[in-house]
Amino acid sequence: MTRKRDELLEHEADGIREFDNDMPRWWLYGFYFTIALSVAYFVNFHVLPSPVIGPANIQAEYEAEMAAAAEMKASRAAANASAPGGAVEIVLLTDAGSLDKGREIYESATHPCAACHKPDLGGLVGPNLTDAQWLHGCAIDDVVTSIKTGFPLQGMLPFGGGPPLNDEQVLQLASYILSRGGSAPADAKAPDPARDAPCP
Repeated sequence: MTRKRDELLEHEADGIREFDNDMPRWWLYGFYFTIALSVAYFVNFHVLPSPVIGPANIQAEYEAEMAAAAEMKASRAAANASAPGGAVEIVLLTDAGSLDKGREIYESATHPCAACHKPDLGGLVGPNLTDAQWLHGCAIDDVVTSIKTGFPLQGMLPFGGGPPLNDEQVLQLASYILSRGGSAPADAKAPDPARDAPCP
């Protein structure tokens, strides 16, 4: 006896009844394809001594990607050091031109320092950068390191979350920040005596 198409089944749920139809052929072919693909994947990566497609194993793939990342990091560091104004000696800059460039970086949209530390450096989400109580040190090399590495667990990304700066730009930014020390902006964020240490 041939089953009729669109034959309603006996059961219903919430007033809804369903037809007892075969699955569409496109769905069945897709299902069969996934079964065949899983068998091919299993044979390729778990049965053959050396995979026909893909790396020998996940460890080899991981090591290749890490080597490529290390090479890319080294090439970027070399390019940064060889660029005009690249690697520089870490000394506090006091000339007006450097401080103006540092202020431009601080206030720029691509390096949103002012969003967390306020345009006057008085502190908002981030700490006050004008007082004499700092958590990570207030020497020029400390500030340069803080800008480059950031503090992701506290919400500060390297370079403020913007594109990387070369060494000269970092030094200009750090020098500008330190030049604003003691400016006592209005409504500055109070230091945390239990956490912050006095600057020497």
